[in-house]
Amino acid sequence: MKVSPFWRKTLTLLLVWSGILEDVYCGGCSQGETTFVRTSSVMLSTNIYTSSDDYIALVHTDPTVCYNLCYNNDDCKSYILDHINQTCILTKEDHSIIRRQLKPHPSGSYHRKICLPGFSCKRHWAFDVIPGIRLVEQEDKVVPDIGNEDRCIKACSIEKSFVCRSAIFDFSTNDCVLSIHDRRIAPEAFKMFVEEVDYLENQCVSEPSQCIFYQQNGRMLAHVHVHLSLTSVTRERCQTACVNHSDFRCRSFMFDEVRALCLLTPEDSYSTPEIALNTQREAYGNVYELGSCIDVKMQCDSTSMTAILRVSTPFRGRVYALGHPNECYAVTAGDNGEIAITLPLHGRNCGTKNSGNGTFTNSVVVQHHPIVLTNTDRRIEVVCDYEEVKRRVRGGKKVEEGEFQSLSQVVTGLAPTPIVQLRVVTETGKDVRGVKLGDPLFLKIEMLDENIYGITGRGLVARSGQGLNTILLIDDRGCPVEPNVFPSLSPVQGSKSLQAPFQAFKFATDSTVKFQMTVSFCLDVCPPVNCTRNDTQSLQRLQRSIPVADTSILELQVGDVVNDVIMESMLFTVTDLKSEYPPEQQKINSNIQSDPIVDPSRKGLCVARASVIIVAAFIGILQVALISFCVFSLIFTRKSSEYPGNIRQIMSRASINSNTKLFSNQS
Repeated sequence: MKVSPFWRKTLTLLLVWSGILEDVYCGGCSQGETTFVRTSSVMLSTNIYTSSDDYIALVHTDPTVCYNLCYNNDDCKSYILDHINQTCILTKEDHSIIRRQLKPHPSGSYHRKICLPGFSCKRHWAFDVIPGIRLVEQEDKVVPDIGNEDRCIKACSIEKSFVCRSAIFDFSTNDCVLSIHDRRIAPEAFKMFVEEVDYLENQCVSEPSQCIFYQQNGRMLAHVHVHLSLTSVTRERCQTACVNHSDFRCRSFMFDEVRALCLLTPEDSYSTPEIALNTQREAYGNVYELGSCIDVKMQCDSTSMTAILRVSTPFRGRVYALGHPNECYAVTAGDNGEIAITLPLHGRNCGTKNSGNGTFTNSVVVQHHPIVLTNTDRRIEVVCDYEEVKRRVRGGKKVEEGEFQSLSQVVTGLAPTPIVQLRVVTETGKDVRGVKLGDPLFLKIEMLDENIYGITGRGLVARSGQGLNTILLIDDRGCPVEPNVFPSLSPVQGSKSLQAPFQAFKFATDSTVKFQMTVSFCLDVCPPVNCTRNDTQSLQRLQRSIPVADTSILELQVGDVVNDVIMESMLFTVTDLKSEYPPEQQKINSNIQSDPIVDPSRKGLCVARASVIIVAAFIGILQVALISFCVFSLIFTRKSSEYPGNIRQIMSRASINSNTKLFSNQS
């Protein structure tokens, strides 16, 4: 068999370079686990690795093959990947030398070998390194004068008192700072510094497995570490491959439906500001980025049901029952990431619903930010079925606490949804920022990407800017609570968008208003809401929620709800009513528009507030002057009458009796 010149040269290089394919890794890390730390977006100059015997370059080499070659040989201290040219560079060179020679490059990555005691992570690299970055004010533990960066990485990997997600090594002080946060949990603290520091991010933290992905419109995969999944021929299978990928923590995937192409990558919008797919930068397929990951289990008791959610820690947000954020909530997650919210079966505090057949349902919102909802937050439908309890009670058996059965919880938000907007607009379609009380407006649910889905809205609430005042406008069925204040939603002609006309209103103590509602996406069209009679057929139909990812298992019917999204409108301000009179009668300065305007035809006088104040002050001063003049005049008159002729001198006395005469009679 003939061997091509290319393969002959490659085999020769492999054999010459310390027998790298013959030597099997045998205990180079006897007291721990061998792994790698990765520095992304860097590369060596070509003349460095081509002019030294301490390097060997293998072209057209898969990253996994490159990893195995270095992992299984004691002499290999690191490997470098050129992801555009698919080049693998193996080296014996020390890290201290290579570190100074690395240059920024969008398609390269540097992986150096490290031995971590008590570490069992099987991913291709255990830590990501980003030079010149630190997390500001996120110091959970400081290890002073630790010595070097490797010891700092080891300190984070074996930390027992908390989950160490990241560490900072300061080269000037040799201090190591451990943190429970990372650049995705606390992005506002992730800042660049001029000091020589390294940000070290743990890639082996255990995360919940039930994750959502959301489409990154207008973005592509970068020239970075990408894994090709050959068996993922559908978008759902590509997403599953990303969640279950073991070589690295997959945070984004690209799927091209035409070519059935699935690419996985550890990068996301937090690690790469711009993402591109290939050297021609052609946008194939759609990119989906990892959102929140939450595992849920139910505990059904005799008077309540408890949802136990496992979230990524640290958890800075809150979990609450939909529509009851201030009455029924939980905010504290344990060290294992579990946060529990207990929902009573009866009463109105938490909104638990009894379907009438022994099944109790509720909706739990997982809000990751302490104040606001974002597109990565989750709404989870939780269900407890007590039909088994009925059979046991009828059979005469005592029901013990904890024996109740729970249905599998329905986690919504797993499927991608069309792009929609919740807007408050004028009659001409312009967005509203400031309006007058009573102005005609429209609340519009606008579907930008009209495809196989229809939409409907329910649970509409108006909130004040401070969040202290709320009013329910449309209930969970989609019916208006007070039609004279806010009517029902109706389709916009020629589209699947919805809108409702209303007049601008405000709260007594707050002039700002924001709308929040649940928008449901249905297959094809959503069934109409019947608000004229008391039946729950349409509501039960609406609550039949089926994630798109499960369409291969369940047969979808027209009108079935496939996803729910909680949306908020922009905040707008409502000022006082407009004047009822024409402009020529409004003789008032624009700076004092809140003053009342009087109709001259009603025998009144129109006076500005400033004029009234000036006149009142003048009258007051005049009155004081007149009173003072009168007092002085009276005193002068009395003295003149008491001292006719010459004024006599009076000696002062210590005290004077009221009966004592002050002056003797003069003859």
